[in-house]
Amino acid sequence: MDFWTRLEALRAQRNVLEHPFYQRWSAGELSKDELAHYAGEYHHAVVALAQASSSAAELVDPLTEPALHRSLQAHAEEEQSHIALWEDFTDAVGGQEAQTPNSQTVACCEAWAGDTKRPLLDTLVALYTIEAGQPAISATKREGLKAHYGIQEGPATAYFDLHEHLDVEHAQAARELIEERLDGADEQRLLDQAERVLLANWTLLDGVQMAALAA
Repeated sequence: MDFWTRLEALRAQRNVLEHPFYQRWSAGELSKDELAHYAGEYHHAVVALAQASSSAAELVDPLTEPALHRSLQAHAEEEQSHIALWEDFTDAVGGQEAQTPNSQTVACCEAWAGDTKRPLLDTLVALYTIEAGQPAISATKREGLKAHYGIQEGPATAYFDLHEHLDVEHAQAARELIEERLDGADEQRLLDQAERVLLANWTLLDGVQMAALAA
């Protein structure tokens, strides 16, 4: 089984649209407070994704690989600008961007953002794994918001509208960069990285769900 087949199998196994929280989202079963709490928690993950994108750019020498550095820097700047779009959604549902995150959210952010020791290829795999799932996730969230929670197309859905389409491009670009670097790479380490970010997203949702049950 090749690398990509194994990676896609991991993504299928950890599809967060099957998480109970997102299932309840799509069924219209979330309370206003749950949606607001989720928005505040996931804000931290949006920031972590921007940090991961910035880290990827920083790991490339602009003198030896100027085109790649420019491309990754542009991606990082895009992701940074998307934080404000998430804040528009958070404001629309009454959430707080500055809320102290759950421990599960902290763990997710650490997995997504990585650290200074995470190599470029591992960071690219993390980005691909996150972004490849975003189109379907974003479309599902937006449709649920419109159908059940009184959220109409506009600033409140702009983050989801954008990621439904843009992350198709982002994931494809990351896949091409990964493919160029796979020869001789430790594929199991990369797959472990992918599984880590997938589990981290699931864990964040566990934390949101648990907070709702404890309320």
